Amino acid sequence: MPSKEPKDLTVFWINPLKGQMKKINLRWKTILMGLLLVILGVGFGVGGILWYNSRIKYELGNMFIHLQDTKSELASLEIKKKEQEQKLEELSKKADQVIQEMNQLRELDQKVRSLLEKDLQSQLKKFGIDLGFSAASNELYVPVQMFLNPNLDSFPFGMGGPNYMSFSGVPVSAPSLRSTIDPEFYNKAKSIEDNLSWLRAEMMVREKSFNEIIQVVEKKDKLITMVPMRWPTWGRVSSSYGWRKDPFTGRKAWHTGVDIAAPAGRNIVATAAGKVIFAGWNGNYGRCVIIRHQFGYETVYGHLSKIQVENGEEVKKETIIGKVGSSGRSTGPHLHYEVRKYGNVINPWPYLP
Repeated sequence: MPSKEPKDLTVFWINPLKGQMKKINLRWKTILMGLLLVILGVGFGVGGILWYNSRIKYELGNMFIHLQDTKSELASLEIKKKEQEQKLEELSKKADQVIQEMNQLRELDQKVRSLLEKDLQSQLKKFGIDLGFSAASNELYVPVQMFLNPNLDSFPFGMGGPNYMSFSGVPVSAPSLRSTIDPEFYNKAKSIEDNLSWLRAEMMVREKSFNEIIQVVEKKDKLITMVPMRWPTWGRVSSSYGWRKDPFTGRKAWHTGVDIAAPAGRNIVATAAGKVIFAGWNGNYGRCVIIRHQFGYETVYGHLSKIQVENGEEVKKETIIGKVGSSGRSTGPHLHYEVRKYGNVINPWPYLP
């Protein structure tokens, strides 16, 4: 009879300590199933390792490509940076050259003004007028700030006007250049930006300056009507120009004009032809008119009871612009008369023949 194939695997195990022997029967199907599971586990493990390695290689490859692209981009940016620095340097040299030419133009401007001034002063010498010129006329007027209103006392003659230190300047602002690159490049760009801003302002100043010179030459025959050279009203001088005792505080203070006490309602006239640049309430000046004349002159008429001109109106010499009053910081009816030249308050007495 043929022998039957064994279905089980018998394993004998002897305990070396106790000397006992144990017998374990294992089926071949169980053994084969275990071996199959081991082989599958090893296969999956090896496959996972191989897949992970390939994934790492792929990621490293992409990273290498990205680094290469970044390196190329940085090289391109460096080239562009050098080109920009070169252009910036050329632009800086051109700006410096234009600045030198502008400075030469300014010197020429001053020479022309000096010659013209001498000629005009010779004609106005009998009036005691120093007809000087500045680089450009002041196109803006900043109204005087409001004062604290103290208790008013009565005075025999009308006086008043602003404190000398009450004027405030116009804040200037300019666009800033934000640094997004290295400081050296930023500083160069900022320097050029400042130079260009200065050049733009200087060109405007020179243009206005030369236009002013042209106007002086063309209107030479009308000079007398363009310079404030008469009394704005008639009356008694109650407070002169310069240091005085303030009528409200009693302390020593600088008076920026001449106070002419006169009856309320008396006519006030323009002391020269010009354009009204302000007509209305102006803080301590009360009802106020400011007229801009030629050659940088401005005249201020304060404490009016009535204004008879409008802002922007062109007026002739001796045009009635308002009435004497006591509005604003005032102790009684009077006219505060002020003369300015290129925005600076000057002594009005040489202009009151």
